Amino acid sequence: MMRKTITALALCLATIAGASAQSSANALAKAQQAVAEAKTATAADSRQCIFEIKAYNDTDGRLVVGGFTSDSTARNAAVRLLATTGVDYADSMKVLPYDQMALTTLSVASHRTAPKHSAEMATQSLMGTPLRILQKSKEWWRVATPDGYIAYVPASSVSEKTPEEMAAWRNGCRFIVNRPGETKAYRKADSTSPRETVTDLVGGCIVTAVGGAPNIKNGRLHIELPDGRTCYADASAFTPLEEWASQAFDAAKILDTAYGMEGLPYLWGGTSPKAIDCSGLSKTAYFANGLIIMRDASQQALTGERIDASKWRTCQAGDLLFFGNANTKKVTHVGIYDHGGMYVHSSGRVKRNSLDPDSSDYLPTPFLHAVRIQGSEETAGITRVRNHPWYF
Repeated sequence: MMRKTITALALCLATIAGASAQSSANALAKAQQAVAEAKTATAADSRQCIFEIKAYNDTDGRLVVGGFTSDSTARNAAVRLLATTGVDYADSMKVLPYDQMALTTLSVASHRTAPKHSAEMATQSLMGTPLRILQKSKEWWRVATPDGYIAYVPASSVSEKTPEEMAAWRNGCRFIVNRPGETKAYRKADSTSPRETVTDLVGGCIVTAVGGAPNIKNGRLHIELPDGRTCYADASAFTPLEEWASQAFDAAKILDTAYGMEGLPYLWGGTSPKAIDCSGLSKTAYFANGLIIMRDASQQALTGERIDASKWRTCQAGDLLFFGNANTKKVTHVGIYDHGGMYVHSSGRVKRNSLDPDSSDYLPTPFLHAVRIQGSEETAGITRVRNHPWYF
């Protein structure tokens, strides 16, 4: 009788343990599904949002949802969806900081897909570009650019700023390089020797006037770089940042900037007047007109007012043209429309081609659609610099 009782008890305990294990597995599966749905809804594009949140059972069998994201919206979505599952879990989800900022200190800094120089270059930032610091290590910082693009930049290419320092920078007497080509900055106002060079500057670099007011000597403006170095550069190369940021939409300015880089070599990830890729060309040309657009062609293609490929003859100067796979409609290339079917783009080098099949400049790359930026300012993916809180 005793033996039967013990056997029955053992079977009962085994049944309870099995049910508990099954319940634990179900809870984990529900949590994992909720996290996956949150990622799909709010962080599908890893170029714009870090979402490294996972659901798992710890060594004590406790259900934990932990990790980090760069966007509080993504965390909130995860919390909301987890609540609908009814499962109990330990919350260790973190949002990366919003208030840690830096300024690019090189004329052109390269950002990479992984924290190593051998990694693919993802994008670039120009001197004076404000960056959100997401994660820091000794040699590499994970940052977001003003358009939200996330990648790794060498710590030596940027200068971290406190909130007070960023406020002072935003309220300071700032100038932007507003001419094509390279501008040299020297240690002294009358320096001409290459050995007196402090840095090069390219169009789009932002600096501050030493002393808080313009001081021009020998035709050169006395400037302070984001890392505190001071030097002199040709005053005619600069425009006050507020004046520049207040310009109206100007297709001619956009196209002049692009044509000014004609012959420049193609560089994957390049977004500067030194070497440039296709979407970098459109991004750089639009920035010259005071507009921040998305980084990659596939992102730019989803903004503005869409124009069907069959209606290319209705395109206007400054419209963006998108090319790619005719079957899947995947965008792989972008150019800037001029007139009469002609456009400028970076493919091998910055050059001109035509949408018109009857033109000798026609390229057979499938044309998918166009986008009109003009009239869509301050819609998703298109921001005027003067309205971006990191700048003003």
